[in-house]
Amino acid sequence: MNKIVVNVSGWFHADPDKIMFQLISDMDESKYITGTEWLELPLEGDKNNPGRADYVIESVGKAMETALDGEYDYVDIEIE
Repeated sequence: MNKIVVNVSGWFHADPDKIMFQLISDMDESKYITGTEWLELPLEGDKNNPGRADYVIESVGKAMETALDGEYDYVDIEIE
């Protein structure tokens, strides 16, 4: 079966109220926060209070859909 590989380079301005982050430091808990909440956290947290480094963007695709502005510098599609 063929695979489609999409190589993308670019940027976008995310709306802090619409972008979501998922806690990854405690895999037993699926905790999500908005970008607004994420911006209020310290960079590094501790066991009781996670920081920004303990979260990842839930979905870059979803974040791009709600972007305030952005640009693709490069998009290439390959077949493997």
